[in-house]
Amino acid sequence: MPHIPEVLPKSIPIPGFIVTTFSYLWFYLKALLLQIPGGTYLIQYIQKSHQDDPYRTAVEIVLILYGIIYYLSKPQQKKGLQWNKPNLTPQEVDGLIDEWQPEPLADPTVLDEQRWRLDTIPVVDGSGVNNRIDVVRAGGKEKFENVLNLSSNNFLQLTHEKVVLDAAKQTIGNYGVGACGPAGFYGNQDVHYNLEYRLADFFGTECAVLYGQDFCTSASVIPAFTKRGDLIVADEKVSLSLQNALQLSRSTVYYYEHNNMESLENLLAELIESEKKENLPAISRKFIVTEGLFHNTGDLAPLPQLTALKRKYKFRLFVDETFSLGVLGKTGRGLTEHFDMVRRDAVDITVGSMALAFGSSGAFVLGDAVMSHHQRIGSYAYCFSASLPPYTATAVYKVLELMHDDNTAVATVQRYARLVHEEFAKDEKLIPYCEITSSPFSPVLHLRLTPELRLKKFGYTAEDLFCEMLHLQKRVATTCYIEPYENEERFLQSVVDRLLKKHGILITRNTIVIKQETLPVLPSLKICLNAKLDENELLEACKAVKNVLVQSCSE
Repeated sequence: MPHIPEVLPKSIPIPGFIVTTFSYLWFYLKALLLQIPGGTYLIQYIQKSHQDDPYRTAVEIVLILYGIIYYLSKPQQKKGLQWNKPNLTPQEVDGLIDEWQPEPLADPTVLDEQRWRLDTIPVVDGSGVNNRIDVVRAGGKEKFENVLNLSSNNFLQLTHEKVVLDAAKQTIGNYGVGACGPAGFYGNQDVHYNLEYRLADFFGTECAVLYGQDFCTSASVIPAFTKRGDLIVADEKVSLSLQNALQLSRSTVYYYEHNNMESLENLLAELIESEKKENLPAISRKFIVTEGLFHNTGDLAPLPQLTALKRKYKFRLFVDETFSLGVLGKTGRGLTEHFDMVRRDAVDITVGSMALAFGSSGAFVLGDAVMSHHQRIGSYAYCFSASLPPYTATAVYKVLELMHDDNTAVATVQRYARLVHEEFAKDEKLIPYCEITSSPFSPVLHLRLTPELRLKKFGYTAEDLFCEMLHLQKRVATTCYIEPYENEERFLQSVVDRLLKKHGILITRNTIVIKQETLPVLPSLKICLNAKLDENELLEACKAVKNVLVQSCSE
């Protein structure tokens, strides 16, 4: 065939039919390309790339054919999506639309299973400041009179002092009952700024910033100082408010074992070493996040070791002292006073609540002047949420004055905390059933079932619960119902009910919103103490609680 060019060299041993086939293909392809504008350049490219290597040409041809087929198949796929669409008349379409019902926002069957939670919420009839209260439940169907209140977080009970009440009444007469605006616009008045100065002076920091709601404060402050690429190392037992803050921070979050400083140091060292290897273009901000007294367990954070590690690895320390300010330390100045440390040197950012020990509402953040100034222009809750009512600010101001002049209330609640902790810790009958997770310095005693009893009675462990929580979160479940956990919660509520009905004592379960929790958590009971309790009455109440616990757990 003298008219067909020889495209395959004879030096390569290839079967004759392949040589003939490719020769014909090349001949007709070349003839076709010569008729297309620019085809001459394409022929030159093919001849140059051939380079006495037929396999390369074959691979390129296969790739080109694959690209053509892939491109042509895309319109067919789009057409296929519509191909199975049923051929409905407009009337049939309208009928289907009328019949369609959206999926319920919550599973009604699960809500019925959890109805008991609403029915057992105690509502104080009248003032809740006194230690003896009247309680109603289940929409008024259950009424209990002269109940001993061991569920209040008003630890110091100073807001019912006459000087505080008189100051609050006078402020209402002068300012009204609402701020009616955010702090940065027109919500803050002189009483708010006076309280900020007083808080900073009392706790030994440069500045303080007031917030209108304590639960949302951390979720506003942490995102104000963090961005994508920053590092946050947090304790694995932080409360839900801090979990929300970490999610909103946009930072990379790591967790260390609860109060385990060896685990924390290993993680910090690993992160610093990794950062050196990556050679990042900018230095990220780094925070250690923990609590003073932990909300869900009641134990103390080891502040001296935390401070040493944050200095060693150049991290900032953020401490949520919602439960520790007002009750820890000789004068109630919190975790730093408890460990005999200077706050401005030990902790970079402190969040405190005025709704617990100080008996009012709202929250505040302690720190240096630069940190405080940035919050006033960059913290969502400060910029957009309404300020505290003026009388609540005045009440806290007067409480701080009372604490400065006399620390009797602080000393009393600390003594009761140690007394109650010892009463439960030394009871040998209770040891097989319950464990105490809280510190002897905590005004809230946390009791939870031992792992062995939980496994025997309800058939699950802490790890099982956390795995099921993660599974439900991955499914984006609207309603989270975990039967073994729900059964344990019901059991603990039965203990609360027995104490309320038979002994006139009100304690409470630890409130857990299982759908929102992203860290390991377990059900527990809480006994809350305050400075105005009678010691003999408190000891009698402890005996009743222990007896009911032993009786319930042994059944």
